[in-house]
Amino acid sequence: MHDILQLTIPQLLMRLTPLPMLIAGIIGLVRFRQLSPSLRYLAVGLNGFLLPLNLTGLVFLFLHRNNLFLMPIYTIGELWILVLVYRQELRSPAFTRLVPWLIGAFTCYAVLDTELARPDFTQFRPSQQILQSFIVLILVGLYFRKVISELWIVSLVKEPMFWISAGLLIYFLGYLQIALFSNYLLQYSRTLNMNVWAVHSLLFIVLYMCYCRALWLPLQK
Repeated sequence: MHDILQLTIPQLLMRLTPLPMLIAGIIGLVRFRQLSPSLRYLAVGLNGFLLPLNLTGLVFLFLHRNNLFLMPIYTIGELWILVLVYRQELRSPAFTRLVPWLIGAFTCYAVLDTELARPDFTQFRPSQQILQSFIVLILVGLYFRKVISELWIVSLVKEPMFWISAGLLIYFLGYLQIALFSNYLLQYSRTLNMNVWAVHSLLFIVLYMCYCRALWLPLQK
């Protein structure tokens, strides 16, 4: 208890990030049979990949070990999951044909960028996260364009994919700024850099709260 009270706000937020992620994973497992196909991709990806890898990263962090080598794996896997979710939701033949090329090209780029970083995993290399952010924001934009053009949703707040898309929009708009300026901020001020990453933790919590909401909502008839 005394150790918890000594934590700074950034440290506390970082330790809280697994909680909404774990809750979202549990909801996904409990309600798996009631989920739409697109949300099933999210539930499987969350429980089978994102949550275990996130917890592994936190273990390395608590052991004061470098966990940056996990970031390319997490980035590739997260993008795969989200692309599959939106492929199912958008139901666009053109986008479906593009999916293997999109995932393959991003994976190749991430692998090559990671190879160039070896053996130095001591510095955050944001290029993969910047590209991932742009791709995800495009997916979210395609979803909102479909919603506006088709006008089939009676209530947006009762639509699971709206919450997923809103969460991704908030998170990746913020994360894009962090990825662009984090290395500069680290050189300028370590304290400021820690505060910025506390904002990232807050954005992460908001994203997974949106996931929890989406996975909990019943399908609209």
